[in-house]
Amino acid sequence: MRTMNPWRKGIIWMAIALSSGVVSIGVVWSQQRTGQPQPSPRIVFGEGHLNRAGKAFHYWDQAKEIPAVCSRCHGANSIPEYLADGKSTAAPHVKNAFACTNCHADGLSYSRHAVASTTFPGGVTIESRDNDSNLCMTCHQGRESTASVNRAIVNLSLDIPDPKLEFVHVHYFPAGATLYGTEAKVGYEYDGKVYAGRFGHVPQMSSCTSCHEPHGGTVLVANCSGCHKINDRSQLANLRQSLRGDFDGNGREEGVAREVAGLHRELYGAIQRYAKVVGGASIAFSKEAFPYWYNDLNGNGRVDADELKPTNKYPAYTPRLVQATYNHTYITRDPGAAYHNPRYALQLLYDSLNSLAESGKAGVNMRGKIRP
Repeated sequence: MRTMNPWRKGIIWMAIALSSGVVSIGVVWSQQRTGQPQPSPRIVFGEGHLNRAGKAFHYWDQAKEIPAVCSRCHGANSIPEYLADGKSTAAPHVKNAFACTNCHADGLSYSRHAVASTTFPGGVTIESRDNDSNLCMTCHQGRESTASVNRAIVNLSLDIPDPKLEFVHVHYFPAGATLYGTEAKVGYEYDGKVYAGRFGHVPQMSSCTSCHEPHGGTVLVANCSGCHKINDRSQLANLRQSLRGDFDGNGREEGVAREVAGLHRELYGAIQRYAKVVGGASIAFSKEAFPYWYNDLNGNGRVDADELKPTNKYPAYTPRLVQATYNHTYITRDPGAAYHNPRYALQLLYDSLNSLAESGKAGVNMRGKIRP
């Protein structure tokens, strides 16, 4: 029997929905959940999971196929295979981003695949009790963890460069890991420190899809206005509820996202000073391309066009620098970390900055900063 192409199957589903009146002009359908005020999910080609031109779907276009290690989250229809078998195989190139069947088990009810739990990179399995969130976190969890960073630096002196050390990259959009904090242990957690667990938001806003439109990932700002005095996305950075304190030590209590951003900037500066002093080479970060942390050849603090090449990676990592660059990049890769789990995000940044301060080689002053 000939198997129908998953994307074609998805288009047929959409045609059925259109003919039955479930989907309106603009491709919008209703999927309300009890006690959860949210607009109808929307399909907008070119956004999020349906971004046909996105790098996440076309990184392997010059290769024969998407390798198995990547296909679970980058193949057009690979999630069902992973959920069924617990593993992934190489996948064909993606032409139109995700197929509908990648997340939806049924084309009439739009029910999602059943996902009982999520296993994170460090081996921890978590049951969120929300099927849709488990489905989202199947991919939005990162690929590294405290455990993998510790394996990379085991038995090495904290402040001595080792040519075998390289940057450990958490990967992109680990929002589910941030939400669960120390329960998932995907951020790098320093020995002897206590970290926040699952961020407990109000019950009706505790799932991935209560805050994000599921296809494009857009933040559903209107859902925030019931408790927070905001009208649009530009005001999200002003949110501050129960956390109190000037965490970044700049003399002002600001929105928690601004506090996170303040510590994030300070950590970057400290990393650059430490790398120069201890490694004897300047370092700079670019979030756009591997190896992300580059050898800043002219020492101007940024990655210039002639430095932006895979062979120009930073050459003198120490264990302390691996820890700090991991957490700096973790917060970069989860742009919503301040909302997914503000306490955990602040703790990771504070501890990374404090570690560099303890080295005495990064010019860090922790005075006025507060660890939540």
